[in-house]
Amino acid sequence: MPTAPMPVAPLPAAPPVPGPRPAPDAPLTAGAPGPDAGSAPTAAAPDAAAPKPAPRARDAYFDNAKFFTAVLVVVGHFWSQFGDSRAAHAAYVVLYAFHMPVFVFVSGYFSRGFMRSTDKFRSVLPTLVVPYVIFILLYRAQLVLLNGVEFRLSELFRPHFLMWFLVALVFWRLSAPLWGHLRHPVAVSVAFCLVGGSWAFTADSTLSRTAGLLPLFVLGLTVDPEHVRRLRAGRARWAGLAVLAAALPVAYVWELGTVVPRIDSGLLYWNQGYEAMGFGTAEGMMWRLVALAFAVLLGAAFLACVPRGRSWYTEMGTRTMYVYLLHGLVMKSFDYTGVLDEPVLHNPFGIVSVTVAAAALGVVLATAPVRRCTRWAVEPDARRLLRPAPART
Repeated sequence: MPTAPMPVAPLPAAPPVPGPRPAPDAPLTAGAPGPDAGSAPTAAAPDAAAPKPAPRARDAYFDNAKFFTAVLVVVGHFWSQFGDSRAAHAAYVVLYAFHMPVFVFVSGYFSRGFMRSTDKFRSVLPTLVVPYVIFILLYRAQLVLLNGVEFRLSELFRPHFLMWFLVALVFWRLSAPLWGHLRHPVAVSVAFCLVGGSWAFTADSTLSRTAGLLPLFVLGLTVDPEHVRRLRAGRARWAGLAVLAAALPVAYVWELGTVVPRIDSGLLYWNQGYEAMGFGTAEGMMWRLVALAFAVLLGAAFLACVPRGRSWYTEMGTRTMYVYLLHGLVMKSFDYTGVLDEPVLHNPFGIVSVTVAAAALGVVLATAPVRRCTRWAVEPDARRLLRPAPART
């Protein structure tokens, strides 16, 4: 799931040592210094420089959530090759109903700093735009060299495959200050999402996804952290497991098309407008609202199932951008060369084997050695493109 700067859970002596700095989305507590108070000398020792605040602890829950979401993204892209299996496609439908919405929600939750400080916008170019340029060139090279697509200069930087997310994230983060000023930001974003499905720009899949998934980003951006903390309760985990387990047979019955009529699954991909899916405006708005409701329900169920404590994969949750950007190159290499079309893979054992291999690929791409080897592309040093930050007075 790109990773944005990581928000953390709020932290619960003699003077003049200042208290710990609060989390970015937590209110200041009594006795805790404000955002700029950590470097000020205290009255008790006017001539001594105050020590730096202790580093803030990371929240293992969110790192775990990012890790599992990124692995599901990898698995989902490999599952997309098994549309000839009704069971695999049903699982794919359930996965696509929530995994990208969760990815977007978490990205919004980690983008709260963009509502409070214009300094955060300095990170957009080096963390999103420059990696986009690097990887879109790699993906286009794959198309030409492995898939035999004719090279067209006009399409060189056009979003391809999973690169739409970086473009959408730029738009979403640039809009972040606006949502902080609205009284009902989620309702306004839902209205824009529903109306946008009937506009001409939905012919572009990237812009269609940007508008369609906007409410999930705004929800993460503005949600009360207490609501997220409630998902960590023990009872919430059991409820989440029950919801996800029930979703699989429901999707399978839906795939049969005999009990309930099948609806265009493009609703779950957010890449088309109503007209392209064969809906009128009112009908399309209704089904898009249903898709949003299922995204929130299944996404909350998934987050309720995420482990709370630290584990061997927790640190990997800080490297989800590596998983997201790199796995597409591997997956498309198999796709373009016909490996995923081999009949031996299109049976229950083959599908399970590919699923396990895809999950393993997600784990490997989140390891420290991969990060060291590919950091030049995923996290390039682009500081020279920025002007020096203005001095604070």
